[in-house]
Amino acid sequence: MKHPLLLTLVVTACLLTGTAARAECQIQLSEATIAYAPVTRGELLSCPGNSLTSSELRLCDTRHLDITVSCDRSTPITLAFNSAAKDSSHYRFGNGGQATLILHDVFIDNQPVTIDSAGQRGAEMAFTPGSTLRFWQNNAPALGRVLRGKVSITSWISSKETRVNEAQTWELNGAFVTGNPAN
Repeated sequence: MKHPLLLTLVVTACLLTGTAARAECQIQLSEATIAYAPVTRGELLSCPGNSLTSSELRLCDTRHLDITVSCDRSTPITLAFNSAAKDSSHYRFGNGGQATLILHDVFIDNQPVTIDSAGQRGAEMAFTPGSTLRFWQNNAPALGRVLRGKVSITSWISSKETRVNEAQTWELNGAFVTGNPAN
């Protein structure tokens, strides 16, 4: 009998409030929980790019969230995702899986911005464990009250972890944060 894997991504939004000199910002997500339908190993193997010899199986669908950061005054907005790390580039998804979150299509006060992570700049950028994304316009830090963007989430499961005899639940729990973290 085939047993499904139950897959859930739980993302929350929170804010970091600093001293009175800093703006207070709130984060809104289009969805706080992303739930995948139960899936069998056979269904995962039918997804493009997955095979019996794959060490990891990609969940078929990349999921998408809209993210909005609203601040009480114009400020340099930063954004990070806090969750357990799988490695320096991925977040832990379940026991042996991983997830990648990519921010793209970002606007501050309706103007397009470039995303900066550790000196690398681009129109899209992956959230990485322990790193903060910053935003630039015209080669200067972007200031504004409202940031809007999209987050694409792609998840993989260790192939050996898909060989199960009963339903399993896989989760990624994390929080988007804004403010001015130390890094």
